[in-house]
Formats: sequence, C-alpha cells, structure tokens
Amino acid sequence: MTWTRTSREILPCPPSAIWPFLADFTRWPDWDPDLTGAEPHGPAAVGTTGFLVPNGFRGRVHSRVAEPFTITSLVQDREIAIRQPIPFGAMDLALTVTAVDGGTEFVQEITLTGPMRAVMVAVIGGDVVKHFGLKCARLAELAAAQADHDA
Repeated sequence: MTWTRTSREILPCPPSAIWPFLADFTRWPDWDPDLTGAEPHGPAAVGTTGFLVPNGFRGRVHSRVAEPFTITSLVQDREIAIRQPIPFGAMDLALTVTAVDGGTEFVQEITLTGPMRAVMVAVIGGDVVKHFGLKCARLAELAAAQADHDA
C-alpha cells in the first residue's frame, strides 16, 4: 500500500528564481520548516546522497538511525526528487517548478510506501503536507529577496 499527497501553489516569481533554493540542499532549511539541517554528499545530481535533518525529537532520532537519501531525478530548472529510506519502505519526495501565467506552479508530491507508512505519515508525512503553504511563502520571500539583492 502507498500513501501519496500532491500539493500545488502558484508563486509570484519565475522558476529561475525558485530553482536555486531547490537544487541546493544546504538551502532547504531556509524554506522548509520541517528541517533544521541538510548535508548533501556532493553536488545535486542523480545518485548523490545526503542527509536531511528533521526538526525536534524526530531529527535527533533520524540523525542516529536513518540511511541517507538519494537523488532519484534531477531535471535542471524543472524537477528534483529524492528517496529517503524509512523502516521497511521509503519516502519519495518530488518537487517541480513550471512557468505559468503569473509566476511559477510549485508542486510537491510525497509518497510513503511499506508497512510502516501509517507511522511515518504521523511522524513526518503529515507535516510535509501541512506545512506546504509555509514552504511556498518562504520560497517566494527568498526569491524576492534575491531579486532585490541582484537588482
């Protein structure tokens, strides 16, 4: 069985303003309220591994027992996807940006598989979905601040 949720929102900036924050894992904690750290083991490329450190108690547990994530898809300026092993299954997270009238459609798809998926929904999956609006707001703020800095 699987648990999948897709969230989408239009951000008021072009994909090129959002992409740098998605492609650089060290910047993920800047916009993702569920993370306190990110440690990629190299530049973003399919097959690159790393650690995402969730916030709070789950981060302390995760940093001791979790296997690294792996980038499973990378389409420059379009999509980045990772697979994070979870007990007896996996969490797949895909983030895409697409130019639309008025800015960028930002899409997050999370899928949890395996017999522990219900537990993992309670531990992290639900928050990944619940905090999507905050992620979007932070990405838009970061993109605007970078545009102001570059101007």
